[in-house]
Amino acid sequence: MTRELFIISLVVITVSGVAGYLLYKLGSNSLGVITFERLAEVDLTGRSLAYLALMLLGLLMVAYGGYELRGHIFAMRYLFTPAIFAGLVLLFVSRFLIGIPLSVTGVGKLTAVLTALLVVCTAAASSIIFKETYSLRVVAGMALAVVSILLIGEG
Repeated sequence: MTRELFIISLVVITVSGVAGYLLYKLGSNSLGVITFERLAEVDLTGRSLAYLALMLLGLLMVAYGGYELRGHIFAMRYLFTPAIFAGLVLLFVSRFLIGIPLSVTGVGKLTAVLTALLVVCTAAASSIIFKETYSLRVVAGMALAVVSILLIGEG
């Protein structure tokens, strides 16, 4: 990959991520305080069960179709690689649950705290699982990230 394409991909990821966060905050604001209890609210009626069945059938059809397209479309092989698919599902769950703290704090503050936490925790997990090593400079940067969590958390 050329340097230019790498930079363009970082810009697209950043712009789409920022837009996603801002839209997510707008939507969260319109729903009030979000809690685990509110996320678990279910009104089971005949109509809601029918729609739920349709949604699940649609998800199954998309999953089956995508899985069968693995030999024809690289993006489907990429998406339906078990570790990647599981990782994306966990990222979805993470981003879905972000609505809980997002409903009671600012998007900038929450993004700063989560980013610092994710950097430190991912680096620690990568060190354990993939045996990645970090220079003293990188460790110092992560320490600053922890300090930033403390400073932002008090603000």
